[in-house]
Formats: sequence, structure tokens, C-alpha cells
Amino acid sequence: MTNNLASGPGSNVTNLNTLNSAISGYGDLYNPSNELITLVALKALYVSGLSAVDAVDDVQPANTNAKNARTDRFDLLSKLSTRIGNAFKSIISNKAAREHVRSMVLIIQRGRVNPKKDPPPVTDPNGDPIIDKENASHQSGYDKQLENFNKLIKYLASFPNYIPNEADLTVGSLSDFYDELSAKNQLVTDTQVQLNRARAVRKTVIDNPETGVVSLGMASKNYISSVFGPKSPEYKQISKLKFRVYKPK
Repeated sequence: MTNNLASGPGSNVTNLNTLNSAISGYGDLYNPSNELITLVALKALYVSGLSAVDAVDDVQPANTNAKNARTDRFDLLSKLSTRIGNAFKSIISNKAAREHVRSMVLIIQRGRVNPKKDPPPVTDPNGDPIIDKENASHQSGYDKQLENFNKLIKYLASFPNYIPNEADLTVGSLSDFYDELSAKNQLVTDTQVQLNRARAVRKTVIDNPETGVVSLGMASKNYISSVFGPKSPEYKQISKLKFRVYKPK
């Protein structure tokens, strides 16, 4: 069961459970004509809401870990590219080729993705996803680095004499590192897709204007107010329960 119901979208689920407990105490006096806010229906909605929130919490760690692992490995590219450039200059005398490698190294380094701009999911595990445009832009930064690194490796491979003694600077080792970076980048993509799906389901269950937790929770509160009166002990018992849509940050 999720531990993240105290804030964010999950708080709506917590409040619905509290509302249901109060309704149980009203007995037959709680008898709405709207079948969607009967106690039976609201209890079923609570189960659906809890499941939707849990689903997000289940997939969030995998995405967070994948992003952290990707950042750790991509952070090595800048220094590695510098070493590649220096190694190439020490082996290949062709001035134009050396300048071309230098420009490719600079492209990789200037296109370095700043990990500080990567939204850390751990700070708000209940929040909605960062807007797709920002996610896509950040992802494209890693994709572009991979593309440029691959171009550099292929260019190095076109020089048979480029055989440095340092094992990690050989074309073979660099190709292996490229494959590792590609795999870590793909894992972020895969886990992000899973996370976005889970968040979409959660949003539907909680925010749907006709059948969601927020809408029906408020409708039930209105019904209780109409039956017992806005100043009644019954309504005051649940009046402070909040049901609201949480916007993406």
C-alpha cells in the first residue's frame, strides 16, 4: 500500500476514505439519487484511487534510478572526449583531421546535458509529470550526445593508425562504452513511458470531471450539506475535506 497519500493527488484519495467513514455513520439518512455518490460507489472509487496512486509509486523508483545511472555515466563523456582528442593528436599528424576531431570533441562537450536541470522525482513523488515538452527537450540532449559520440567513434575508426596503448581509448572500448550509454538512455525512455502511463491512469481516476475522486467527493459533500444543512454537525464533520485537481509543476 502506498505511503504517499498525505499530499498531492494522493491526498484526494485519503480524504475520500475519511468521507466514506463519515458517511457510514449517517446510516439510511445518506441516500443520494446520484448512484455515483452512494456509499457503495464511493468505496469502490476509493479502491480504484488507491490502486492508481500505488501504481505510480511502484514505477517511480525504476525511473529515478535509471535517470541517476544515466547521469553518472554520461558525466564521464566530457573528460573522456578531451583524452580522445589528445590521444588522436599524439598519433595522427594530419592537421585537418586533428582539427576535425577537435571540433567533434567540442560539440560533444558543449552539448553536455546539465544534470541539475533534470527534474528530481524524489522531491515530489506525488506530483504530476513534468510537461512533455520539457521531458522531450531534456531527452533529446542525451540523444544528441550519443549521436555525436557515435560520429566521433566512426571517424576515429577510419584511421587504421589510431591504436592508442590506453585500452579505454581504443575504438573497440569506445564502441562498448557507446553501447552502454545507449542502453542506459533507453532504460530511461522505457521507464518514463511506464511512469507516464501510470500517471495518466491516476489523473483519470482522480481528476475526471464526471467520474473522478475530486468531482464525486465534492458532489457528496454538497449532498450532505443539502440533507443535514451547512451548519449541521454532520456537515461540519466533513466540511474541511479538500478535493482538488493538482496541476503539473
